[in-house]
Amino acid sequence: MKKEVTYDVPGVSCQHCVNSITTAATGLGVNDVQVDLTTKKVYLVFDTGSVDEVALKAAIEEEGYDIAGETPGKAFNNPNEGKKSLKIV
Repeated sequence: MKKEVTYDVPGVSCQHCVNSITTAATGLGVNDVQVDLTTKKVYLVFDTGSVDEVALKAAIEEEGYDIAGETPGKAFNNPNEGKKSLKIV
């Protein structure tokens, strides 16, 4: 089953943060990762049958970023504002 979730990650501030989180998430099989530096949110789309969400959160935290909260779906106010993302197809 496909899941869309947005994590609040207050520590994201630069392109290195975007790269670290994107690499960690895609390495676990996440289909889409979008990191919004303005709102400090990370939007993820993944298949719950192949991606363990607990492991996903742990991978992000192992990169040095705390997850302060989460919201189902995409929780960016303006999806194009401050958007830094990489979509792996």
